[in-house]
Amino acid sequence: MIDIHVPHEKLYGVKEIFMHLFIITLGLLIALSLEGLVEVEYHRHLAHEAEAGLRAEIATNAKEMGHRRQQIKDGQKQLEADQKILAEMRAHPHPKRGLISLGGGMETFDDMSWKTAQTTGAIAYMPYKDAQTFSDIYLQQDWLSQVALQLLEELTNSGSLLVSHPDDWVPSPAQIDIETDRIGRMQFRLLILSSGVDELDKTYKKFESEHK
Repeated sequence: MIDIHVPHEKLYGVKEIFMHLFIITLGLLIALSLEGLVEVEYHRHLAHEAEAGLRAEIATNAKEMGHRRQQIKDGQKQLEADQKILAEMRAHPHPKRGLISLGGGMETFDDMSWKTAQTTGAIAYMPYKDAQTFSDIYLQQDWLSQVALQLLEELTNSGSLLVSHPDDWVPSPAQIDIETDRIGRMQFRLLILSSGVDELDKTYKKFESEHK
C-alpha cells in the first residue's frame, strides 16, 4: 500500500504547490514502477518453477512408455486367449472350460505439476509457444488416460458375467455372444491405446530434442 502524506509546513505560492505535487507524482511513479518490477519478477519465478516441474513430470512419464507398451501387449495376448476359450465353449459346451482371465489395462499418467501450474496461473506467464507445447502433451496424456478408464469399465462389465456364476456354469450361446462382444470392445480399446502411446512417444521424443 502506498501512503501519501500532506505537507507538515504551510505552502506559500503557486511554485511551492506545484513543486510539492511534482515530488508526490514522482514518488508515486517510482513506487508503482518498483511494485510492477516485483510483480513481474514474481511471475517470472512462478513460470520458471512450473516449467521445471512440468519437464520433470514429462520425463518421468516418458520413461514409463516401455512399461505401458508391455501392459498393452500382455492385455492383447490374454484377450486373444479369452476369445479362443469362448469359441471353444460355443462349439463344445461343457462345465470344464478354460480360464477366462480378462487381461488388459494401462497405467495412467502423472499430471500433478500440470494441475498445479493451472491452479497457480503459471501457464499464463509462460511464452505462448511453451504453454501450447505443454498443453498439447497433457491433452494427449489425458485422452489416453480416458481410454484406459473406458477399458477398465469394459473389463468390469465383462467380469461381472463370470463372477456371478459358479465354476461349473455352462453359459448359453447368447451369453457367450455377449461376452465375446465385450471382449471385442476391450481389444478395440487396446488397439486405440497402442496407437495413442506410439504417437505420444513421438511427442515426448520431439519435446526432449527441443529442450536439451
